[in-house]
Amino acid sequence: MATDRHVDDTDTLLIPPGQPLIVLPFEVDGHEIERYFADEESTDAAVSEDDLQLAMDAIGAWSDLDWDELEGALEGNRRDMSPTPPIVP
Repeated sequence: MATDRHVDDTDTLLIPPGQPLIVLPFEVDGHEIERYFADEESTDAAVSEDDLQLAMDAIGAWSDLDWDELEGALEGNRRDMSPTPPIVP
């Protein structure tokens, strides 16, 4: 039999079983915190246009790279390095 407990609803998030959560980092008073959301609409409402633009700018920072050059450099590294020897117990 369960005992009655007082739970402050502001400290809890009620979600159906199996519902995925979305977590976003925020800075509050100089401290990084994580906020959890149960649906995309709430998540979208919590993110400003400036935050969205910063994320898009970070993604676009890679757009000026020459993929063929990068791929060639990675392949060259793979060829030039000797493989790790087998680990024998």
